[in-house]
Amino acid sequence: MTSSFGSLRHSRWTEGPIWNPERLRSWISGPASRAGKNIARAASIAAFTIFAATGALALDFKPYGRGAFAQIVKTHAGKPLIIHFWSVTCPPCIAELPQWTKLISDHAEIDVVFVNADDAEDRARAEARVEKAGLSKANHYGFEDDFVDKLYFEADASWRGELPFTALVAPDGGVTAVTGAIDDPLVTRWLEKRGSK
Repeated sequence: MTSSFGSLRHSRWTEGPIWNPERLRSWISGPASRAGKNIARAASIAAFTIFAATGALALDFKPYGRGAFAQIVKTHAGKPLIIHFWSVTCPPCIAELPQWTKLISDHAEIDVVFVNADDAEDRARAEARVEKAGLSKANHYGFEDDFVDKLYFEADASWRGELPFTALVAPDGGVTAVTGAIDDPLVTRWLEKRGSK
């Protein structure tokens, strides 16, 4: 569960906050070939630190690790549920976020959960996108497991991580998996079956 950034060994579970100033200096002063990447990482972490210090982080991305998919389905048992996986590095995901705002408004009888598939270092960017789309009051999770293939498999055995990905969960627990945009015919038919607008 460790990864190497320059000469630094890092484990988010054992070494404390990732915005540690000593860690930032180590990343920035890494080999010249990695300097641009290290500086970008440092800037992202510094921005997150500023948001956290000022209390500007309004969203609470709950941890999404192994077993989270089943737990979310269990929590919402008996109601139609949509679990939508997205990323800030996925242009279609970003483009359709405002459509999710409309879907939630039009279909209040359906529970919607968003799962951000980015690393923790991109969580501040994800929050900015969510707030811009008007989804800050929605239910949000963020990947917290380095073995993402297991997270994909738990949602759908044939899913390999393509985004956007949506799991449509019927009140009886039946799951329809959709890889693609919100306006996919499978999503439209599933919503119509639920007697929605």
